[in-house]
Amino acid sequence: MKNNSSTFSILIPDGETTLLSNVVHSLSLIGHVKIYVLSSHKRRYFKYSIDNNCFKHSRFIEKFIYYQNTTVDEWLNKIDNAVEAFGIDLVMPIFDVSTIKILNHQDKLKSKPKLCYLSSLTDFETALRKDLLYLFLRSNNLPCPDSIIVDSKYEYNSVNIHFPVIAKPTFGFNGGMGVRLVKEDKELLEYINTNKNDSPILIQKFIEGFDVTSNVLCKNGEILAYTMQRTVLAETVKVTPQHEFSFFHDEALLTLMKDLMKGLNWSGVANIDFRFDTTDNTYKVIEINPRFWLNTEASALAGVNFPYMYCLSTLGKNIEFTPVKSGTFLHLKALVKHLQRNPFLIFKISYLFNNTPFRFIIKDPLVVWCKFMWRTNNIISSKILKRKTS
Repeated sequence: MKNNSSTFSILIPDGETTLLSNVVHSLSLIGHVKIYVLSSHKRRYFKYSIDNNCFKHSRFIEKFIYYQNTTVDEWLNKIDNAVEAFGIDLVMPIFDVSTIKILNHQDKLKSKPKLCYLSSLTDFETALRKDLLYLFLRSNNLPCPDSIIVDSKYEYNSVNIHFPVIAKPTFGFNGGMGVRLVKEDKELLEYINTNKNDSPILIQKFIEGFDVTSNVLCKNGEILAYTMQRTVLAETVKVTPQHEFSFFHDEALLTLMKDLMKGLNWSGVANIDFRFDTTDNTYKVIEINPRFWLNTEASALAGVNFPYMYCLSTLGKNIEFTPVKSGTFLHLKALVKHLQRNPFLIFKISYLFNNTPFRFIIKDPLVVWCKFMWRTNNIISSKILKRKTS
């Protein structure tokens, strides 16, 4: 990637999201980017997310701007005001909820010319909604699991389903929330009846194999940069896929990625989930997360800094991309498990700095302290509440 030393500033307008740290950490690796954050401090997208108020203490952020959670029009005005007040060069939404709000109302945004380029509203919704994505994949002959879109119990009762299957809401959840492996008819009926989301349910054929993930930066359907990851399989370290993974490279997967992004005419970043089908040795498209992702900084540490490259590309600057073909990354949970097995890992400073979030903890200690105090306060409060109700 070509490094451009001229300083520029960006505004992240949705700093209340759980992905803020991942994007800020990536940009912190570049010394000449000024980061401004607009955040509604009373709102969280996920019930169990860490309060991103902690990031008001981050040394990586130039200015953290609070606003009361309000109407879309007032939020857009807040963006325009921040752009004007601080001379912002770029506006970069990082989460799908805020991005789709901007796409729906971008004509009201005075600072629209400073937006990082995005897909059209139609293409964005196709990627975001699992039912629309499935229909798109089928119509474009792109490999995906056989699926059924269920709108009601009546429609479900009229189809023949072979178990096991994966059941998931088509809209409104992220990070695997609401997704369930279903092994029998009774369990599926219960899942449908207890679905509290208004969106339809997608019932996918379970694919024997393993999960892989790719991250992309695209412009007008062309992939400018990408990484591929798969779970590190280790029986003694049981962590979730996003907590420990290895980078790899596969031309067959790259071809599928190119076809998928070209078909969507995609612009911006995306995180794509695939399943490698061991019955026919092919990749199947599972879903697309049209946003940044957990461990965005892992790619940045490996040499593909998606947020920075996104900014450079939007500014019309050339970028140089080299595929990452190997290397591992340990999130904190995985790192703790490895340290329990091998305490001497703590002395491998170079490995910790380049393959874990360790460097960000060391360089941004006030945020870590704030999160520690926040968690401690929550634990104490929950214990007090439990005593009062017992």
